[in-house]
Amino acid sequence: DDLSGETDILSSNTLFNSVRYSYDAGSFAAGISVDELEGVDFNGDNEDNNVGIAGSLAAKLGTADLSLIGGYDIDREEGAVRLIATAEIGPGTLGLAGVWASGVNAYYGVSEWAVAAEYAIKATDKLTITPGAQYLGNVAADLVGVGQDFSNNDAWTAGLTVDYKITDGLATKITANYYDEDGADDEVTGFVRLQRSF
Repeated sequence: DDLSGETDILSSNTLFNSVRYSYDAGSFAAGISVDELEGVDFNGDNEDNNVGIAGSLAAKLGTADLSLIGGYDIDREEGAVRLIATAEIGPGTLGLAGVWASGVNAYYGVSEWAVAAEYAIKATDKLTITPGAQYLGNVAADLVGVGQDFSNNDAWTAGLTVDYKITDGLATKITANYYDEDGADDEVTGFVRLQRSF
């Protein structure tokens, strides 16, 4: 439920135990889930047996895909909604996304709102290069997204992700990202991943 590159920050945590119902009619899909939000710690303020409800709507419009995803954290009484659009344009895929949160919650606690864009360039059958950027408004007191409240600081991030399929079942992903937040030190992060699929 995010863009394909590694620059965007569109969800705080998706590792939930869930019960979900999905309906897929090809060009239209919808789903609803009940999520167990255990293990999401808000600076020591974490209630046991926390539950959330999430829903999604998706549509395929030719070469474009559109998804609307919302979640409500019952314990914190806060929610978040994300809109993600992708379209095949030229030699790659353009991705645009936006997210808004009513307050810090398990579904999105990184900032009050954010917009992101990327362009995944399919250079060859094996190589995809994806530059991306995101602007975050009123970031959480803790970048990890577990602060109690949003601050008045804004931030932006930009980066590049390179995906290369070495051979069937073996691929690598390399990314580097720059993060700049008001009143904080700039950060450069990245990783190299080698993945084997069977």
